[in-house]
Amino acid sequence: MEIPLTGAAKKTHELFAFAGDRQKNLEHHARDVIDMVADAIRSEFGDKSFDIAFHLSDWNSDAAFIVALHLWPEQFTPEEILDGVYRFVLHAPNHTAAAAALAGFSVTDAFKLGFTIPPKDD
Repeated sequence: MEIPLTGAAKKTHELFAFAGDRQKNLEHHARDVIDMVADAIRSEFGDKSFDIAFHLSDWNSDAAFIVALHLWPEQFTPEEILDGVYRFVLHAPNHTAAAAALAGFSVTDAFKLGFTIPPKDD
């Protein structure tokens, strides 16, 4: 059963209608894209390649919202923007942090906001 799109997800879907069949890559797991990215980075990241590619791809609908908002800001209501912001900040950062960690990079408080990430237990 497919869950109906609402709020920012619905508006983003409508704005990217021109993409035709490729639009599905913005709303669902794009396994072919994940595999393509994994293949492209395998020589650098080895066995971690698929996981890195997955974490760079799983928040594709959140990325689509940010792009749509920047291209067509006047098309979104304040409620849709709030919905999209919540969806993004609750989902995308964990995936980008996971991709960075898998690639051997640490996530730091670069903007001095006061957040911490607990160190890994050794």
